[in-house]
Amino acid sequence: MKVTIAGANSFIGKRMIAYAESQKDIELTLVIKKSSFIDLTKCTKSIKVYKCDMNDYNNLGRLVGRGDCFINLSWYGSRGAERQNSEIQRFNYESNMAAMKSMAVAGYNTLITAGSQAEYGQCSGFISESTPLNANTEYGKYKVQVFYETAKLCKENGKRFLEPRFFSLYGPGDYPKTLIMSCIDKMLRNVPCELNDCTQIWDYLYVDDAVEGVFSLCRNDKAFGAYNFATGNYRMIREFVMDIHKILKSESRVQFGSPNNTFDGLIIDLQPLINKLSTDANWTPRTSFVDGIKKTVASLKKS
Repeated sequence: MKVTIAGANSFIGKRMIAYAESQKDIELTLVIKKSSFIDLTKCTKSIKVYKCDMNDYNNLGRLVGRGDCFINLSWYGSRGAERQNSEIQRFNYESNMAAMKSMAVAGYNTLITAGSQAEYGQCSGFISESTPLNANTEYGKYKVQVFYETAKLCKENGKRFLEPRFFSLYGPGDYPKTLIMSCIDKMLRNVPCELNDCTQIWDYLYVDDAVEGVFSLCRNDKAFGAYNFATGNYRMIREFVMDIHKILKSESRVQFGSPNNTFDGLIIDLQPLINKLSTDANWTPRTSFVDGIKKTVASLKKS
């Protein structure tokens, strides 16, 4: 299976490379931006690397040539205030669609977009793949456009379309200002953790489990459409926080309800259903939250 990953230097992309290293059936091609570098010195497989900026993604297919599965992880402005920047998010949408069209012409049979829980917007109750998409951020709205237009492109050209909708991933190499990574940093240093109420219902999935799920879908020719990526074990965020505190045996004082702290505007509850993913990918998450935090901390200490 020939797989091309654009945005290979991303958090998820790097874990996909590590996974592919252990799989005999995956031949990997990577796409990174021209100004970046990717360290493959620890890789035993021969991996092709192409440099291409997002504004030139209309030429991506001609650059990398034919393959089986194309996974596009490229997206700017997925954090903070840039999520509401319509100019940045429209550029992402246009670049993503240029890539999808180019790779379809190049002969890829499966096109995979990187979806997000942001596509659902603010909703209550259980969230399945049939829950209406009511994104309330520019980031989410343009993700929705990529979803619909890539699905249409695939239908018109006889391609298979997959969209993993990632809820909240964590693990080695994650963005340092997420709630989990910020708590780990402070608790390792035994400094106070001032947080909001953290009463929202949330679901955290270890990144390597997500990666395994994506490739399991790739291997199943009958898999199609959107898939929620989560554990299905949702609970209050403050419970996750206190798990981290216990795992690290931290002396940090944890203060919930601080008016000075919110993380990524977390004001909604997330209760994702993962039945479709579990069935079509024959997948269950392997890594408990406790083990995932231990692996993340071990990686931080090595770096």
